[in-house]
Amino acid sequence: MKSRSLLILCLGLNLLLAGTLFCARLFLSPPKPAALPPAPTFQSAGIAAKGEAAPAPAPARPSDPFVWRSIESADYHQYIANLRAMECPAWLIRDIIVADIDDLYQGRERSEPVASPPWQGADRRRAKARAQAGKKYALQVEKRALVKELLGYEWDSHANEIWNQDLAVSLLLGFLPDDKASQVLALAAKYDEAKQNVREDANFILIDEDYARLQALYNGFVADASSLLSPGELDELQLRIQAQTFFLAQDIHFDGTGVNDAELHTLARLSKNVQDVFRNDFVEDRNISEAEQDRRKAEFDRQVKVLLGPERYADYQRAQDPGFREVFQFGQKANLAKATTVKLYDARNAAEEQAGKMQADPSLSPEEQAAALAVLKAATARNLSALLGNSYSEYIGGPGQWLQNLAAPPNPQAQNSAP
Repeated sequence: MKSRSLLILCLGLNLLLAGTLFCARLFLSPPKPAALPPAPTFQSAGIAAKGEAAPAPAPARPSDPFVWRSIESADYHQYIANLRAMECPAWLIRDIIVADIDDLYQGRERSEPVASPPWQGADRRRAKARAQAGKKYALQVEKRALVKELLGYEWDSHANEIWNQDLAVSLLLGFLPDDKASQVLALAAKYDEAKQNVREDANFILIDEDYARLQALYNGFVADASSLLSPGELDELQLRIQAQTFFLAQDIHFDGTGVNDAELHTLARLSKNVQDVFRNDFVEDRNISEAEQDRRKAEFDRQVKVLLGPERYADYQRAQDPGFREVFQFGQKANLAKATTVKLYDARNAAEEQAGKMQADPSLSPEEQAAALAVLKAATARNLSALLGNSYSEYIGGPGQWLQNLAAPPNPQAQNSAP
């Protein structure tokens, strides 16, 4: 069992530590002066006094062997008391008990039949699958309730593994202490299972009653999270989830805008008016028209412009272009000034726009177009070389490869389709 292995490991480490301390005392303690041997007597020399028999040596008392059965108990409350009596640390007691409970409920889940007879119809198979999912969820609820009763807080061993291994989760919850972050993840896992159960129970066709159940789950999660986190911690968690999810879903970037932490928090708070990610994870907004969604996005952009000001809002608009982000990353690597990076970006846009007009001009013959494009390419190359100096070659070999295609012959299909 996992719990037995954990305890044996703990005992082994304790024995190793005790041995190390014992050896340290032998080698580090100052030597004691040798004591004079006692005067020999008949008894100490092993010779009995006259008329007496030599005393038999006292038998050695064997130490009591460690017996696991004396620690383990089917009653988890007694099990915990026994582990505490052995002075096991609280984190080890928690891991032993939770591992034992995980094994217990995994065995109960495996005992449930899964396969359906081949002669059963699709409706009966789906009904059986939903019933089995409901039983599995009931076991998970029972297990989580038992863990919380024994520990006094939510804990999930899988969620704790995610906290220790997933970098994205570490960045999201890095402002919290380790134990509290693991408890937040355990709480999230609990409510994720509950949300999934509601959707599966409704066969993923939700009606008003199902939305009401999801809303109740959202309220329960907020209440439980509020009891675990301070108001400031809960607000920080909500804003981090909002920023990480909303900005990623909307493909919003801030490269070169110089947005600080306070401004990023404000932007995340403003974006909740477009979509409240934290709440919508439970209850999605319904009956919102496309026009309303566009209105919300336009209002968000207006608030962004007010927050950043006209100049930085222009930086924000450039950051949404993948071409600028590519140039910006090169500029950071080459230690270019921001103004130089912007000029480099503008030079590419201007050259490509002018080349597009030349290629689409029906008054130019193919030979005239090729000659005009060659002149444009040479002039652009001189401009970029003067702008970048020693970084020009590196740019041309990297993100500046677009310059090689600037004088490419026009697309025959585009030319034929021109009026």
